[in-house]
Amino acid sequence: MGNREILDKCIAEFKTRGMDKSKVMLNDSEVRELYFNNGEISMFRTTFNTSLQLTAIKDNKKGASSINKTDPASIDKAITDTVSLAESSNPEEANEISEFQPAEEFESGVMEADNDKMYDRMKEFLDYVRTAFPKTQLREGGVSYHKNNMILKNSNGVDFASTTGYYQFHAMFSSKEGEKTSSFNYTYKLMKGLDEPFINAVNLKTLLEHSADEINARAFDQKFVGDIIITPECMESMIGPVLSHLGDYPHITGSSLFKGKLGQKIASDKLTIRSTPVSDDFPIKTFISGDGYKNEDVTVIENGVLKSNLLTLFGSRKTKQERSKTDGSNLSIDGGDISLNDLIKNTKKGILLSRFSGGHPNDNGDFSGIAKNSYYIEDGEVKYPVKEIMVTGNLIGMINNIEDISKEITDFGYYKFPWMKVSGITISGK
Repeated sequence: MGNREILDKCIAEFKTRGMDKSKVMLNDSEVRELYFNNGEISMFRTTFNTSLQLTAIKDNKKGASSINKTDPASIDKAITDTVSLAESSNPEEANEISEFQPAEEFESGVMEADNDKMYDRMKEFLDYVRTAFPKTQLREGGVSYHKNNMILKNSNGVDFASTTGYYQFHAMFSSKEGEKTSSFNYTYKLMKGLDEPFINAVNLKTLLEHSADEINARAFDQKFVGDIIITPECMESMIGPVLSHLGDYPHITGSSLFKGKLGQKIASDKLTIRSTPVSDDFPIKTFISGDGYKNEDVTVIENGVLKSNLLTLFGSRKTKQERSKTDGSNLSIDGGDISLNDLIKNTKKGILLSRFSGGHPNDNGDFSGIAKNSYYIEDGEVKYPVKEIMVTGNLIGMINNIEDISKEITDFGYYKFPWMKVSGITISGK
């Protein structure tokens, strides 16, 4: 039985069992992984996975199940479980499936893995780092190929399918000299192909150089209010909590920092954030949202003005607001018109923030955490790597106190981020 036949059978069975509406989604994935450990290639494997997700609604009551098998017995049990959950749940008027849209199939990316090229690029990278950065230990990482076939259908006649393929490289590392070691660091990139050596990916050379420097990171005993320059590697940690307030849960509970702010200025006019799930600029396209719609490229914040929340179908119905046309993937922040060097030169006192380790901000947006792999800046110069540094601020204050954004942008394959300088941050040592 083919995948579409499986989904059609599920939808028909839900109808037979008295469900008003149903949605089913089937994912078949292939992953080829070439790993290294402690600087040596250690494993190659290929894995296949199937995921079948079922949703059914009756009298506004919803049930949902997920299984990783598609044999008749497993499917029948999953349908029974989904129906049982729907019948026993509480009614919720916001429960709904997407309306009819014309059937479409999408394809993007690399359709076949090149195993030999994966090995050659990995060996090239390991040999280079071993020679160029003798103090640095590549702890673990690798290159992998991902291919995913997805079909989504529902009882309203929605019928979408997509096939996507891409490569991913990642590496985690630290440095050692004698008894002294640096804090670990890591990076990653999604790629359309393997034409570029891994050492040239993202800011990897700089990160490896910094790792060796960080062996001699200094404890910091000052406390001041100054600037942070958020690196592209750290940007998701800082901007992610901001964007989380645009999603379903904060809006439904009324805790969103941006409640009722659509169309209003919420940040510095230097800030523009885009979500472009179907852009050719990214190696992977997310054509279909989880709630059953074609994704579109959307500007979320434009020159500081909130242009779109990130609400799903459920969130939009629950809050009586517009559903987002994007699922929030393939995020990018527009670059500015100043170089990174000048961004640093114009900093009187602050921190180059490369990694942030902290809890989730509180309801007011206040955050606090430890700066990792970071550097002290004074009088326009990067002075030395620091440790045991606490960074404290507020999300609203942060996005409104953007001093400048670099024109240089780092492409991680599903993020494109510049360096961002923010003022008014409390920086303290021991």
